[in-house]
Amino acid sequence: MFSLQKYQFDARETNYLALTNQLQKGYVSSRLQELCSYYSNRMSYEEVALLVERTSGERLLSDQKIGQIVSAKALEISQEIYKSNRATLAKNGDDILQVNPIVDIYNPKEKEILLFDDGIQVKGQKAERQEAKDENKSQKYIGDKATAITTDIVILQKATAGFEYIAAFINTKGENLLNLASVVKAKVIQEYGSKTFPLNLVAITDGARTIRHRLFTIFGPAVVVVLDWYHLCKKLRELMSMIATNKLEKAKHLKFLFSQLWQGNTAIALEYLQHQVQARNLDKWQELIRYLEKHQPEIINYLLD
Repeated sequence: MFSLQKYQFDARETNYLALTNQLQKGYVSSRLQELCSYYSNRMSYEEVALLVERTSGERLLSDQKIGQIVSAKALEISQEIYKSNRATLAKNGDDILQVNPIVDIYNPKEKEILLFDDGIQVKGQKAERQEAKDENKSQKYIGDKATAITTDIVILQKATAGFEYIAAFINTKGENLLNLASVVKAKVIQEYGSKTFPLNLVAITDGARTIRHRLFTIFGPAVVVVLDWYHLCKKLRELMSMIATNKLEKAKHLKFLFSQLWQGNTAIALEYLQHQVQARNLDKWQELIRYLEKHQPEIINYLLD
């Protein structure tokens, strides 16, 4: 979200942090605001506050103040991009974007547009924070247990070079101004509107229904989807823990299944599951079989891709 800071050298060969002029208002210096905003993408607000203190020798900003700086700038950026995307969508109507239903992903000469879609989950902050009265207790937060917060993120390959992270825009109440599907659609049009449609777009994602519905809303049923290896492995490990009779059996089954699925041999993996695995939990065994059957067209030869 915030531009990368760059170190420059002057004639005396002393380095300094170059400003990107994104944060200039308020009593906190723009250089300090940019430092906090940059590292808040990588660390917690509390860690950034400690970093500032170690760097300056003073407790210049609290974690709450740093959070306010970042939130205010995020809101400002959201509003700016929201207006741009609304204008793009207004010009292009409600039609779905045309993509090729078949893309030769194994052909090195085939130019693809990659799109990654997944949810990022973080622990939610409590509404109130209070020091524990008992010194023997390390618990700082009271009240109901903090719930996890999931934010869906899309990563789109840009027409020139690199990738862009895309999320829904928010208002002052934290509510989405546009749903993520509309935001992604606008971004694809902005990046590739001058090119000939349909596009060679390949979506790499997991099997979540919300993600599949979003892809359908933007591109229709023709979009090429690849089931990403991380989620495939995670699903196998979770279910096999309940299927295998013991740890040795689990390790043996996973070794075989991973080796076959890595090469896209889903049919061999299914044959093995159906005839070589003695299931401790038949429901989970059937669930794994259905999962592989459902996603068989999306399980590729990851070795060659």
